[in-house]
Amino acid sequence: MKPQIMIVGSQHYRENFSSSEPNEAFLNSLETLRKYLIDFQPSRVCIELEKDIQDTVDEYYSHYDPSMFYKNESYDLGFYIGKHLSLKSILAIDWMGDSDDSTDLSSAYEWAKENDEPFIQRIEDSQSFHFNLRELNDAYQMTLELNKPVNYKRDEELYGHMMMLGEDWKASIPWLSWWYKRNMIMVNNITENLDDTDKVIVIVGSDHVYILKQRLESSNAFNVMTFYEWMEFNNEA
Repeated sequence: MKPQIMIVGSQHYRENFSSSEPNEAFLNSLETLRKYLIDFQPSRVCIELEKDIQDTVDEYYSHYDPSMFYKNESYDLGFYIGKHLSLKSILAIDWMGDSDDSTDLSSAYEWAKENDEPFIQRIEDSQSFHFNLRELNDAYQMTLELNKPVNYKRDEELYGHMMMLGEDWKASIPWLSWWYKRNMIMVNNITENLDDTDKVIVIVGSDHVYILKQRLESSNAFNVMTFYEWMEFNNEA
């Protein structure tokens, strides 16, 4: 038996509702998504907040009100699931250290606009995909789509393409080194002190899905799936 880890790639709700409030249709779809996540019966829920502020996360969790919508998937999914299942804490797994001017991608992007039209097309296709998802106004359907292999594969190819941007490696490799380090630290935090009976839900921005899944599977120590794959296995997708 191996620990089970379900990766739930999400849109960032604060971006979807930066200047508006969710309507009843969205909130109903959120309840559907929550129900399926609770059905997984996780023993651990991990969220995309920095591990260094775990004490603050614990304090927020202790005062969390499940009747409110916080415009934050860490709360609206992670905290909600934890409270419903009476989990003692929700684990912050992110790391944002060593991010400085050397990890700025703007110069690489400007270079691509003049020299690498296919990369710019990838960016525009990704932006269009996420815009169309928001138009669905359905938290459950959005999450299903974001966790389909065809869609997280798009992110993998985008980051792979970044390695070729610029006149030399300094244009994009410093940022990519930071990005991969960040995700590898997240993997370490997700798997710390797991035992064979654990079931883990990992709620992260969807661009993390491909690399977390790849790194977790490479150890052959865990049974890893995305939300879409778990739903498909249970004939719900």
